[in-house]
Amino acid sequence: SPGTVYIYYRDKDTLLEAAFLHASDRLIDTVLAALAPRATLRESLGTVWRALFALALKQPRLFRFHEQFTHSSRMHPALQERNEARLTPLLEALEQGQRAGLIKPVGLELIEAFLFRPIHSLIHGHSCRPFTPTPEAIDSAFAMAWDAIALPPASPLAQSDS
Repeated sequence: SPGTVYIYYRDKDTLLEAAFLHASDRLIDTVLAALAPRATLRESLGTVWRALFALALKQPRLFRFHEQFTHSSRMHPALQERNEARLTPLLEALEQGQRAGLIKPVGLELIEAFLFRPIHSLIHGHSCRPFTPTPEAIDSAFAMAWDAIALPPASPLAQSDS
């Protein structure tokens, strides 16, 4: 019965927050399990990206709920701080990539938008043409996401000017 829920959760907001934390933990656990510290940054992010994409294919509603909650009035700074704390290894890898000149020196919100948001868009088919997730198409999608955040290698001409 609906009343049984209130034995475990104070109210609807508490229940929704618990559901959001569960969804966040699934995503974060996937990221942390896929993060390869000994690989290059591009390889490591590719592994993370593909693992998230696989999870999104298996559980698209999990991604949709997470996305909707994140952009709702129910999202508050304590939840964001909690998730960021759990994502410290990924965030540190991205910051290290920026210091090393591998990733554009932009805010993490832009990196997230161009690296990880395409997964949500491709899974939920927000375009006129549905995405067919073949291994080649998934690799191409990651390559495009990487190209969006990566600094281009310095040209020999630019190096001789410095």
